[in-house]
Amino acid sequence: MKVAVIGGDRRSVLLAGLLQREGDRLRSYALERAELPEGMARSEHLQAALYGADAVILPIPAEKGGLLNAPYARLPCRMEEVTEALWPGQLVFGGAFSEQLRLWAASHGVQLVDWMRRPGFVIGNAALTAEGTVGLLLQESERSLFGSRVLVSGFGRIGRLLAVKLSALGAGVTVAARREEQRAEAEALGYAAASFDALNGDYDFVVNTVPERVLGEDFLCCLPETALILELASAPGGYDRNLAENLGLRCLAAPGLPGRSAPLSAAELMRREFDLAMKEERE
Repeated sequence: MKVAVIGGDRRSVLLAGLLQREGDRLRSYALERAELPEGMARSEHLQAALYGADAVILPIPAEKGGLLNAPYARLPCRMEEVTEALWPGQLVFGGAFSEQLRLWAASHGVQLVDWMRRPGFVIGNAALTAEGTVGLLLQESERSLFGSRVLVSGFGRIGRLLAVKLSALGAGVTVAARREEQRAEAEALGYAAASFDALNGDYDFVVNTVPERVLGEDFLCCLPETALILELASAPGGYDRNLAENLGLRCLAAPGLPGRSAPLSAAELMRREFDLAMKEERE
């Protein structure tokens, strides 16, 4: 099988190595500064990388601000350049495709496979994110998680798994959620729970997983100076970072955390879902 790996971070590089070991023929583009697997072809032109490819692997997320997400590229590449070079019938993998790209693909005979819409990948990625979050909190704070007070903002897949891991390490976990059903579930699992408008600021760590402004000014003003806020959600995020920093609070942003904390495990998860999707396509 011919596979084109276009852009991406360490996960894409490691995925390329896994696929190459399986016997796939790979070409790359926008990975000029990456250490690629031995024997993997580097294409100087996007069209050359995509020509004849049965599958195309784009990053997670595929684009940022209209540009291909390509931290290893020498020069920026507009996402429009990528779409113009794709061929009808190609299977294109990537993460968090925009609605505009979905509409374009549907009208041009290109089939998109969004990692973030495949249940197996989403759950596995949530587990890696939760584990990476624990490691990052320990790395970035002088305080232990044992005996600390942690607010988990949001109780979706990541929030649920994160609450389990934090509680197992001896942290006192409070879950903030908008839906009464989620708060009731959190309490049934042994955590404290509250709506966002009923939060106090008595926390050592705050981890947000909600991609909406749910943590307001009153809450931020009540946090102690030693609190650490970790943002896992994509823009606009769950709080006003400028305000928080002006209040003297320490803020970290870690979207796409598995690509930093466990890129090999993330690549193995991508390979598994790639193989499943190709099998589904053949059937």
